[in-house]
Amino acid sequence: MRTVRRLVEEPRVVDAVVVVLSTAFVLGAYLVAYAYVHQPGVVLQSTAAAGRTIVFAAWSLLTLYLFAGFATGLAAGRPWNRALPDGETGTFAAALIFGAAWLVDDAMWTPLFGSGGLGLEVLFTPPHLVEIAASAVVVSGPLRAAARRGETVASPIALMSAALLLSAVTFATQFAHPLIDPWAAGDYQFRDQALGWVRENIGTAALLAQAAILAGTGLLLNSAFRLRPGSLVFVFTVNGLFVTITKGHFYLLPVPFLTGVVADGWIFWTSRRPGRPSASLTALIGGTYALVYMLDLSLRPAGTDWGPSLWAGAIIASTMLAWLMGRLLRAGLPGAVVEPYVLIPEAAVPERWTLDPDSTAREQLVRAALDDLGTPEALGRSPLARLPLVSTGDSAAIELRALLVDVIGELAASPAPRDAESGRLLLDYYVKKAGSHELIMERLHLSRPTYYRRLRHGFELIAGRLDELSLTNRAPSSR
Repeated sequence: MRTVRRLVEEPRVVDAVVVVLSTAFVLGAYLVAYAYVHQPGVVLQSTAAAGRTIVFAAWSLLTLYLFAGFATGLAAGRPWNRALPDGETGTFAAALIFGAAWLVDDAMWTPLFGSGGLGLEVLFTPPHLVEIAASAVVVSGPLRAAARRGETVASPIALMSAALLLSAVTFATQFAHPLIDPWAAGDYQFRDQALGWVRENIGTAALLAQAAILAGTGLLLNSAFRLRPGSLVFVFTVNGLFVTITKGHFYLLPVPFLTGVVADGWIFWTSRRPGRPSASLTALIGGTYALVYMLDLSLRPAGTDWGPSLWAGAIIASTMLAWLMGRLLRAGLPGAVVEPYVLIPEAAVPERWTLDPDSTAREQLVRAALDDLGTPEALGRSPLARLPLVSTGDSAAIELRALLVDVIGELAASPAPRDAESGRLLLDYYVKKAGSHELIMERLHLSRPTYYRRLRHGFELIAGRLDELSLTNRAPSSR
């Protein structure tokens, strides 16, 4: 019985099961894609049926497994949104949405409007788009869970989840993928069916789109985790295997593989300097992807019919687009994450404490009080100084400061790693004043997103602890 409970309650075990079933789920989807696009104008019915069977079986097992974990969590007395491990509640909800969209497609959409024929008419029906979006949420569950637990190093499970998420995105954009439709290849079977400028337009657009998607994936992983050597090789190659299934262009597998090799090498090289590469990494991914793709086609017997100008232009454009992505996304992330906790204007700080655990006012009040920890006059004006366990009068600021320091100390000594990490960074930044946020996140070996998630988690824990102490009207030192 204990083993069974561990199977549905242990976070990393849940993540592993979700990844295994999600892999079968994505594989089945790409088999269906193969059945529709491998032979022009023909649907390979037996392959399509096998792919749908795999998808349905994987989805059914995954949904039943998550339901068992959800029911076990509820039976243990946990609230519904915490019945499953972090990150997997969304996976369960997305699995249910996928099933509902599938039912709508079979019971209503297809009988009313038909199957849609071939191509985008099949891929872009409204129920199928809902299924694709839900699939992306399902397969990314272990990746979200790892980020929420604050794992600093990307595990194989998290990397496989990232590869599956990337594969869900490339499944939705398969109509514009250079590994599926190599329009630049001199022997591509459909090149004579389109005008030369149409082939060039579609081929270049597909190369730019997929280079940007790959660059975004690399930036996401490198920003959220420390990546071991070979991490991006693994993610990009797994995605390449899924993509090349559709039309059997396995000779193009060196493109994602070598792109991953170069990206991992750059991450390793830059690890000796402070900070993490962003725009340089994305530019390298985009440029390498386009360069290796064009080299792969050029070295084949039929070569490519793209001229040197377009050949070089596609590589430079892919590099520039990916570089711009890295600059914009990296520039926007810190402000989006830091602003709620560091740049809240004083006028926006609430005037009253609330017991509502979902209220953002609690976090703002705790943050404002910690900012004023070294300023007794300002701390004495904090709404926290009016809590029942703090004396009124001139000693309110002194007592509130001692209370907050004690609560942070308790948090830093917590047996839960995530809580203790939150306590340590609060202790270093607010109590010891050991340095800036950047210095402390470097000292604790935390990525910027993880650091600010821990900061917010610490504010939430302090607010909850203040509620507990207020109800008993006792300070931590008197317990």
